Amino acid sequence: MPRTRNLPPVVQQVLDKRESMQQERLEAISLIVLGKRKEAVEARKASGIEDVWTKAEEAYIGIDDLNRGEFADAKWIKPTSPSGPVTTSANKGTQDQVRSTVFIPMTSRYVDAGAAKLGEILIPIDDKPFSFDATPVPELIKGKEDERQVTSDAGEPLMRDASPEELAAQQVPGAPPIDPAAGVPIKVKDLAQEKLDQAKASAKKAEKRIYDWMVESKYPAEMRKVIFDGARIGVGVLKAPFPEKRKSQAITRDAAGVIKLERVEKLVPASRCVSAWDCFPDRACGENIQNGDYFFERDFLSPKQVKGLKKLPGYIGSQIDKVLLEGPGKRDLETDGRRQDSRSNEHRYPTWYFYGQLTREDMETMIDASNLNADQKAGMMPEGEADCYAIVTMVNDTAVKAVFNPLDSGTFPYHAFPWRRRAGHWAGVGIGEQLNTPQRMINAATRRMLGNAGKSAGFQTVVDRGNITPADGSWVVTDEKLWYKSADATIDDVRKAFATFQFPNMGPQLMAIIDYSFKLAEEATSIPLITQGQSGPTTPETYGAAQLQNTNANQLLRSIGYTVDDFVTEPVVNQYYEYLLLDPKVPDEEKGDWQINAHGSAALVERAIQDQTIAQMGGMVKDPAFGINPKSWFAEFMKSKRLDPRTIQYTEEEQKKIDSQPPQKAPAVEAATIRAQSAEKIAQAKSQENVELAKQDTDRDTVHVQSQAKRDENQHLATMTELGLRRELALLEYANTNKVTLDNIRADLAKEAMKLNAQKDLTLAAMTVDLHKEKGNAPQVAKPAFEPAGRAPDGEAFIK
Repeated sequence: MPRTRNLPPVVQQVLDKRESMQQERLEAISLIVLGKRKEAVEARKASGIEDVWTKAEEAYIGIDDLNRGEFADAKWIKPTSPSGPVTTSANKGTQDQVRSTVFIPMTSRYVDAGAAKLGEILIPIDDKPFSFDATPVPELIKGKEDERQVTSDAGEPLMRDASPEELAAQQVPGAPPIDPAAGVPIKVKDLAQEKLDQAKASAKKAEKRIYDWMVESKYPAEMRKVIFDGARIGVGVLKAPFPEKRKSQAITRDAAGVIKLERVEKLVPASRCVSAWDCFPDRACGENIQNGDYFFERDFLSPKQVKGLKKLPGYIGSQIDKVLLEGPGKRDLETDGRRQDSRSNEHRYPTWYFYGQLTREDMETMIDASNLNADQKAGMMPEGEADCYAIVTMVNDTAVKAVFNPLDSGTFPYHAFPWRRRAGHWAGVGIGEQLNTPQRMINAATRRMLGNAGKSAGFQTVVDRGNITPADGSWVVTDEKLWYKSADATIDDVRKAFATFQFPNMGPQLMAIIDYSFKLAEEATSIPLITQGQSGPTTPETYGAAQLQNTNANQLLRSIGYTVDDFVTEPVVNQYYEYLLLDPKVPDEEKGDWQINAHGSAALVERAIQDQTIAQMGGMVKDPAFGINPKSWFAEFMKSKRLDPRTIQYTEEEQKKIDSQPPQKAPAVEAATIRAQSAEKIAQAKSQENVELAKQDTDRDTVHVQSQAKRDENQHLATMTELGLRRELALLEYANTNKVTLDNIRADLAKEAMKLNAQKDLTLAAMTVDLHKEKGNAPQVAKPAFEPAGRAPDGEAFIK
């Protein structure tokens, strides 16, 4: 507190004494928080979880005791724990490092594959893992079936506008249209349904606001980091929701047309991934950090950031001055085993955020010593509360700020996600820890195989130095080297002075160990190679077997999906909902008694697993017996393919325009109309077809008759021609036989023809006037060449 001038000595003494007591009280508060911090830090270190995290991180990077010297210059991964091995570049090239130090990145591959698969399913681009529904009210549910009419105080029934469906139901066929202004009576069920609809709409508004908050704070990106940390070291921590100032800017135009750039600063809930190395829960929390009495988060601030705290509301200036005077090196704790360069934080101030309870007196002391004015301090303390849920900020070992927890429930905005449950501990078992044994096996077998391959590829040479001498004085074996036989040699064959040996190659045996290591990795992590897009000897060849194996492999995903819901999704959404209820800027219509369905992560996992089943349901959608909503099925199908259905579906405006069109006829009526129209068209088509067929038959008969007549004509012509030829031949034969000429024969034939023609004409004339009945028969002019007996009387051969 600054010293005030021109005050009476007595008053100044009182103020100095009060300031001294306040400072002593602040020191006592710092000691209280320090004691809890020390307890939390030592408890985490004693649990051994830091060693597990260190090994898991080293396995992901590719470090072990044999190749640690290779990373001596990589300060970003150098261990800083007192128990960590001291490694420098001088370790390179020592006798122990002659052997192979290769590190097979099995752990990183499985961690990346597991985190990517889970993130792909649990964090879709088009969906959220929670929903809000209005809490059922028994009176409203019962009222939905109440058919009683609602009347006014005068006993008259109250009316409301009729819906299009009600107008269509009341319309009598052939009658004039019903006037919509007439209305329908209001019933109790109408009022109950209206309240339910309002509650449902309010719940959806609250759901949308919370989802918007999460999207603005990049919740999906932070959640992916949490999943990755969980897969790598066994636990990922999400901090949400916590108040965060967010700045935005917009361009406005006033009445005069002047454009202005406005910057708006608002306080909104946010989400952030916090490293598990910076989290220190109460040692008594067990498997859930929310069960502890307090929680510490660690951070590091630069000197500039610490100086800037004095300008922020709520901080205690005298305490910050004390911290700046101490410098960034003052701390009463040893460093943990986190893999980082100690020099990166030697110029930064360790900052701790304590979430827990303070007594009312301690909280009043912190608020009274802060830089808030009297108006801001007034009304901050709740009435009648002995203990307060507070957030205390400490820099080095000094408390510099205390504020109330924005959540009245006092819950911590920290949510730890364990990859696999570790009994009795809040940090789970990650893929890095699961692969500890297979990783060591494959490294050892691979290094031994490479070493054996190097030895077996060369030869071991034994030389008798007493019987031979190199011409160049060097015993190194090279190409085209000259050797001398010693004068006192005891051998007669110099080939006996050399002998070469080759070590056996153990590659196949060591490769079997490597293959077994990969198989063991699949068993340890429950992540088969097929889920990583790879195949092996165990990959099924049939679709049914592949689907069965895929279903069994997804058991891990189901388990993790439920874990995410239990430890992250549900508590985070509940805290966001509590924040919404306490935020005075949120409209009251969004604040209600809602049911939170926060088991969406497991549902997303099931949807991804049942991808094929959703696709196969396409044929069932058209059958009304199943009662499947085609739009809902299409949305689920697109989501299972990780596509956003909203990009290809109608917008709300387009859908409203379609819905505003007159309703279509009932399916049964529409089907009957279509069938009648189809039958009429079919009858017309058949009638036309019959006419065409009849016409075709008539045309075909005409063509047949004409063809037959033409054929008969041709046949008659051919016959007449043939008869003419026969006649000529007969004449020639007759002439040769009777010694007459052809002219005489033709003349005789002509006479005979004239007689026959005359006989024909007479006969026809007689038949016409019935001469044979009235005046007798016509005279016979020509005599037939042959007349059978008994056929006709004499002279009547051409008549009878």
